[in-house]
Amino acid sequence: MTSTASLSFYTDLGRFSGIALIGETEQLSYAELEQRVQQTELQIKQTCITGSNHVALLALLFSSSIDAVVIYLAALRSQVPLLLVDPELAQAAKMQMYEQLGVGFEFTAAKKNQPSKLKQLRSNCHWPTTGTVALMLSTSGSSGSPKAVMLSADNLRANTISITQYLPIQPTDVAITTLPLHYSYGLSVLNTHLALGAAMVLTEQPLMSREFWQLVRSHNVSSLAGVPFHYQMLQMLRIERMELPAMRYLTQAGGKLNAQAVSHFANLAAEKGWQFFVMYGQTEATARMAFTPPELISKYPDVIGQAIPGGRFEIRNLDTDEKVTAAGQEGELWYFGDNVMLGYAESHADWLQPPEVAQVLATGDIACWTEQGLVKITGRLSRFIKMRGKRIQLDHLEQTLKEQDVEVYCCGQDDQLFFAIVGGEGNPKAAELIQQLATEHLHLHPSLWAKVQLEAVPYLSSGKVNYSALLQQCLQEQE
Repeated sequence: MTSTASLSFYTDLGRFSGIALIGETEQLSYAELEQRVQQTELQIKQTCITGSNHVALLALLFSSSIDAVVIYLAALRSQVPLLLVDPELAQAAKMQMYEQLGVGFEFTAAKKNQPSKLKQLRSNCHWPTTGTVALMLSTSGSSGSPKAVMLSADNLRANTISITQYLPIQPTDVAITTLPLHYSYGLSVLNTHLALGAAMVLTEQPLMSREFWQLVRSHNVSSLAGVPFHYQMLQMLRIERMELPAMRYLTQAGGKLNAQAVSHFANLAAEKGWQFFVMYGQTEATARMAFTPPELISKYPDVIGQAIPGGRFEIRNLDTDEKVTAAGQEGELWYFGDNVMLGYAESHADWLQPPEVAQVLATGDIACWTEQGLVKITGRLSRFIKMRGKRIQLDHLEQTLKEQDVEVYCCGQDDQLFFAIVGGEGNPKAAELIQQLATEHLHLHPSLWAKVQLEAVPYLSSGKVNYSALLQQCLQEQE
């Protein structure tokens, strides 16, 4: 067993032998990765640090490439605060985020026949900082106002250690990027494998492509990580018929997978001699907060399980804030652990001097204890859904459309987003705006969203929209 004291995923990488990263055109051993990181670390320090404790915020367009991973690791090592950015984020949304957070430099990883590009975005971009913020991850992506979760090096280390204590990662393992690396779940896969000297195949080939599965077989990939959408695709692909002799385990997070699908993959894993881990997390807790042990998942397919090693849960009454202990009684789920964020950054002042570490997170999810002492999520306090790991704020979508004088109400669940259009049949303006928002702004596959025409919107007695009834109406219309 590797000592947790040595579980750093970005320092002293040369302590491992073997291959670290496998890209499209090259692969790096851990010794070669260490050398590349050292070189890039020096470049980042020379550019982003001036004087005593004066640093600039660095943004990285984080593609699934060797060069991007090198920049990520070098930035962490240099102690320069780093903002990870979706390379597909719309230019206007990206620049708005840069402006609010005070990004000084942008790093674009090398592409084919092109070198890495470090670009200065503003003058006088170096500020005195406490140095506690190591990483910032956007929670809104293209679907909300610019806001980033602030994480410390201790947050990253604590969550890496916790995950490696319950997932059976071995130094001989090979993982593959089914998830974007700017997303906390995908990032945690990278971090945990580097911490244990395992290998990572870096690709942007989609799960449904022949090229992806060629990589899986040729590099003996031993685990797959996915959000509910990926597991829907794995069912369509009939993964049980594939020859995958190196496969050892599967992990799922990034939204609730329905109990029927959980049971299907639990049974499949048992037949194949694999392990199947259902997990729960939020970016605000670095990545993971809970997991269901594989031996329990077939019996309890509708739970998120137990807290990760080093963490704990409380369920608190929504009215009194008192702890709930009785099985079946609902309340808000609270999490306690060293992986809880420093806070949110909405301006440069936030990351320059972040608040005191709270180590407690009100998740915004409604949950209850089961008779077995496991946690079951029953709803959400806030109106957002997760689709393919991307958080989508429904109120923000509505407001965006209503600003264009289109009366549309948004609802959904983790595998389907509905745009409910009220009144007039065949509103061409509404249809055009929704199409643009869903495909160009949110980058959603057509199977993940739908327009529904309604005569009227259901309301509660309080005068508020009854979104629960609205969702049921939309689901019925789709049958």
